Amino acid sequence: MKKFTAVGYIWTSPNTTNANEIVKEKRQKIGEYCSENNIIFKKLFKDIGATGSVISRPQMMEMLNYMKENKIDFLILDTLFNLGRRFHDAVLVLNEFRQNESSLISIQEDINTKTEDGKMIINALFRIPQLEQWTKKATQEQKKRAKEILYNGGACPYGYMIDEQSNQYKIIEVESLIVKRIFRERASGRSLRQIAKDLSKDSIATKRGGRWQANTIKTILENPFYIGIYVYNDIVYRDCHDAIINEYTFCQINEQNQKLISIVKNSQNTPSE
Repeated sequence: MKKFTAVGYIWTSPNTTNANEIVKEKRQKIGEYCSENNIIFKKLFKDIGATGSVISRPQMMEMLNYMKENKIDFLILDTLFNLGRRFHDAVLVLNEFRQNESSLISIQEDINTKTEDGKMIINALFRIPQLEQWTKKATQEQKKRAKEILYNGGACPYGYMIDEQSNQYKIIEVESLIVKRIFRERASGRSLRQIAKDLSKDSIATKRGGRWQANTIKTILENPFYIGIYVYNDIVYRDCHDAIINEYTFCQINEQNQKLISIVKNSQNTPSE
């Protein structure tokens, strides 16, 4: 019976303060997975505090070459978050594993691109028009446009953009003033509808260029992203980007929302990775 081989990969953001502990924990999880599944664990690659596109990170590039030269069967991740905070970070790497003989395993998401279920998930993902455009061979300008489409709206909250050089979330100063205004006016007792009406009256556009609605205001007020907290799949990450609003103001506005207050309080003891 053939023994499969694997390497592991871990990335931590530049803001991570306990990188060594995180690497140790994730290394253990990957090692345990290999032991349980009769896989030979060959090497761990780590991009600690690396910025820029995931494919251009030093250890990522070295790992991809190592896998090809040594005919490694699997890249194993503790979670797809090991690839980065942005959706297209995962997309870029997944696309690499659609085009070679090696496969990718993500433990937390239970994805294995070698299995039929895994292949079906990935193939379905890459049929999404925006992602298809991103992964095709294209000029840098085409890729830039694809990224702008990908980050227009929900994936990148109002007040933020993706920095082209660092590939990190960056505050848009003009929009951040509007976010602060929304929180300030809500704290003074104004209704969601009144705030939305005045923003539209002042000819201030939303992220998508439209008119403000009460639900848009509510979404901003209830988004912990504005205090530097990133929530995904019930996992809370701190200090992944700069905050626009302080925690006191956020909790004051949302004091009746126990779920949000719990996220803020619990995140104080949650690792940033």
